[in-house]
Amino acid sequence: MNSVDVFILVILAIVFCLGTIIGSFLNVVILRAFSNESIVMPPSKCPKCGNRLKWWHNIPILSYILLRGKCYFCHEKISIQYPIIEFITGILFVLTFIVYGLQWETLYAFAVVAILIVLAVTDIKEKIVFDKHTYFLIALGLIYNLVFTIIGVWAQINTITGFHITSDWCLNNPMTVSVLGMTLGAVIMEVAARIGYLLAGNRAFGEGDTYIAAGLGAVFGWQNIIIILFFSLIIQLVLTFPIFVINQIKKKNFLAIISLIIFFCYSAGYCYADKKTTLFQNPYIAIVALLALVLIGIFACLSVLKGLKHKEDLTVLPFGPALVVAGIIVLLANFSYLA
Repeated sequence: MNSVDVFILVILAIVFCLGTIIGSFLNVVILRAFSNESIVMPPSKCPKCGNRLKWWHNIPILSYILLRGKCYFCHEKISIQYPIIEFITGILFVLTFIVYGLQWETLYAFAVVAILIVLAVTDIKEKIVFDKHTYFLIALGLIYNLVFTIIGVWAQINTITGFHITSDWCLNNPMTVSVLGMTLGAVIMEVAARIGYLLAGNRAFGEGDTYIAAGLGAVFGWQNIIIILFFSLIIQLVLTFPIFVINQIKKKNFLAIISLIIFFCYSAGYCYADKKTTLFQNPYIAIVALLALVLIGIFACLSVLKGLKHKEDLTVLPFGPALVVAGIIVLLANFSYLA
């Protein structure tokens, strides 16, 4: 191992440690959101006995191991959530750093990852999405893209040709892309949610999911929010499919099961043909194939929603974490509108 490799490993170790420290702070944000306490005061304390923790009780991951998962004072068990969130945050920070490298945009990506973790965990714990967390995500995306737009305009002003407002610039500057993404994400999720009222008497998704989609759209732009929503749907279906199939078999709703199987098979065939063949070079075939995919997907969704008669069927698993995972996938795949 040469000196360059050692240097890289040291940098990644520092990033991981930074991630675990941020993860420790995220645990505070998550838990105090439920108790409606300030994230600043009072200082860290045991939620069971209320004793103020010492500095060495707050070392990410290591303190949990040294204390054997118990409070130093009252010896009550410490939630495993603490080291898990710290470890996941550390790993995601490392992966983000590997993708984006040493640049200012990486700090923005770190902030996006952090707030997405908070949104996912609160939704998993209590099926609650706090408005203040989604507002922060939306503001983060809008402010970043506004600054990025201003920098771009200023750079053009100082060129020989100068800055000129064109239709292309109006549609494709970072701020416009962000605002359109926020709007599109919110509209698509809200429409999908209200279809549940028409077909099953309940929202298909919670209101918090609409805000999460709006935030993801503000961060990643309108081009990528479609990808994120598609990925999130697939993730949610994979996670809930076994439970859903069992419930639908009990209700003898075989149409929903068959339509979903057809949709998955067709989607796999479509992706294979798109990547491995020249079939879609013909624009007519490409349009027809894409239209068929959309129609099959809509039919599958309608079949599923018609079979959902009880509210608990719609909320087996919260949809927010699927949105978050899809957003992180897009971020790490470097599809995002971060640069």
